Amino acid sequence: MISASALNSELINKIAQDFAQATGLAVVVVNIHGEEISELFNFTPFCQRMRQHPQLSARCRMSDRCGGFEASKSNQPCVYRCHAGLTDFSIPLVIAGHLVGFVLCGQVRLRNGDDVELVNILSTDDRWQADPKLMDDYMNVPEMDYSRVIASADLLKLIVENCLKKQLNFVVIKDQQQAQEAGRVSRSQGPHDSKMKKALRYIDAHLSDELRLEDVAAHVYLSPYYFSKLFKKYQGIGFNAWVNRQRMASAKEMLCHSDWSIASIARNLGFSQTSYFCKVFRQTYQVTPQAFRLQNNEKYDGD
Repeated sequence: MISASALNSELINKIAQDFAQATGLAVVVVNIHGEEISELFNFTPFCQRMRQHPQLSARCRMSDRCGGFEASKSNQPCVYRCHAGLTDFSIPLVIAGHLVGFVLCGQVRLRNGDDVELVNILSTDDRWQADPKLMDDYMNVPEMDYSRVIASADLLKLIVENCLKKQLNFVVIKDQQQAQEAGRVSRSQGPHDSKMKKALRYIDAHLSDELRLEDVAAHVYLSPYYFSKLFKKYQGIGFNAWVNRQRMASAKEMLCHSDWSIASIARNLGFSQTSYFCKVFRQTYQVTPQAFRLQNNEKYDGD
């Protein structure tokens, strides 16, 4: 009998591979951190080489993540330019009501691209153009009409909505039922392990929202008071401190690898006030966000 996790991986890879072969576009599925959870299908030699570069690969992952979050704001496909100037699009992947990742597609140059206004996820960084091998690979990236990109994005959204999400929703429900049955047999790992894992997944997927302890507690069917005590027991720190730590880790990544303003980063990490975001960041890392970004850029230039 095939396991739910195997079905999950097999289904994701099958849909991604078939779509890549049918359209000639590159396809990958990533989690909310921009990390690949599927194989890389139809990736161009240019993008493969970029993702093998120590600094440029981080900007590739940040492009994936930022493009995904742009799509999740409207729950519609987002067509955008990556940091190297290629055209991609993203489809948010929501399973059992939670944002768990994004389906990313593209890696093409637009014909008459100057006539089309796209979302610029990151400002184009042209320092890679000093590498002749990268330039040769870039010039061999296929060109595509904008209308075909839009048609492909609409088709992929239909596939995700009507096949992938429905099947994975079923898998999630089946997983939960199996976990409950297993929990009746063995409690050796603790009676609330599954609830805490579910809470942590919820927090990760909602870092850009206003996260309240009461809402997370309700999500795992515990009282706020009991959930607060349980959370500190499991994680070693309180709920708010944990959420801020996760947000600050994401903030560092965005400051390093994106060109978003400090205010945009704060807003996308659930802070209504930029000043409070800066205060928390400084308390965490003993440096302001702007100073941290400058230090990182100087290090990059030195490499």
